Parts: sequence; structure tokens; C-alpha cells
Amino acid sequence: MTEETTDDLPPIEAVQALTEIEGYDEKLTARTFGLTLMVFAFAIAAIPISYAAADPWLTAHEYGSVVLSVLWLPWIAAAVAVTSAIWTTHSISLGRNSTTGNDWLLGAGFTIVFFLIATAVLAALGSSSNIFIAMGISGGLFTVLLGVVFSRIYRAKWVLLPLVVAGTGIVLGNIFLSTVDLMPIGAGFTTGFLQGAAYFITGWVISMRG
Repeated sequence: MTEETTDDLPPIEAVQALTEIEGYDEKLTARTFGLTLMVFAFAIAAIPISYAAADPWLTAHEYGSVVLSVLWLPWIAAAVAVTSAIWTTHSISLGRNSTTGNDWLLGAGFTIVFFLIATAVLAALGSSSNIFIAMGISGGLFTVLLGVVFSRIYRAKWVLLPLVVAGTGIVLGNIFLSTVDLMPIGAGFTTGFLQGAAYFITGWVISMRG
């Protein structure tokens, strides 16, 4: 909107135009955030599934434990790389400076927080608990935390409620799975699908706001 254009607009129409611009900002942010969750849905589902599939034969190899310790990393790195590109596009669309470096730092920070939550959950459940179920419960609690954090960042209820519902569903779903007699590989595939589906559906719901 140029200066000449705004000079020709009556005050009421100028205020209305500014309101529409602010609404566009929020809708674009909601859609970008929703797409981010949908991308991470694949990584979140792939991590327990890949561990469940690879563990039986990697443990038999000399360096299998090393591979297992970093098997999650390519999935998270790929998701962060894709979503960083999405948020860069979001910044360009709104005429802002790109925050790709901040996105990587935020991703690293959240990864550390997740492992802290997982450590606490494993300690609470005990060493005899199914590792995939424990990680699933950790993922659900982490999802609720994401809802609280991002609702404060964006000052928007459209972040809080969907993520709290998704996180609660993931926790309850994994608690239910803990009562079912599942083999480790079955638990890995089931909890991976549960978390991936929850994130994808939640991302789709949030993106519909845009």
C-alpha cells in the first residue's frame, strides 16, 4: 500500500485495510505452523518405527549401538530443514527478515527439552517399562508443552487447544497401549503411527484456520 493510496483512503477504510492486513498475518502464521506440524508428523512417526525395525539386527553388529544412538537424528534434521524453509518463505511473504538460524536453535532447544522429559518419564515408569510406550508418553507431554509455549509466543488460542488435545490423546493412547500385550516391534509401529497421525491431523486442523 503506497503513501498516495493511503492518502486517498478515508480514515474508516484505512483502518479496515490495516485490520485485513493483520488478519492475513495471523492466517498465514497459522497455516505455516500447521504445515510444520504435518511435516514433523512423518519424522515423529518414523523414529519409533525405524527403531523397532532396526533394533533386532543392529544390536547384533559391533557398531549397532552407535547407529541406534543417532538413528533419530536424520529424521529430526530433515524435518527441521524442511520447516526452516517453510518459515523462511513465511517471513518473506510478510516482508520480514529470515530467521532460519533461530529456527535451527529453537529446534535444538526443543530436542534437549524432549530428552529431559523422556528421562523423567523413564525414571517414573521404571526400567521394566516398554521403551516405545515411555517415549510415546514423553512425546504427548512434550506436545502439551509446545501448545503452552507457542500460544504465548503467538498470543493465539488456535495453538493451545489443538496441541493440548493432541498431546493428551497421545499420552492416553500410549497408556492404553501399555495395557496391551505387544511385542517391542509392534509397540514401536503402533505408537509411531499414533503420534504421527495425531500431529498430522492437528496440523491440518490448524492450517484450516488459514
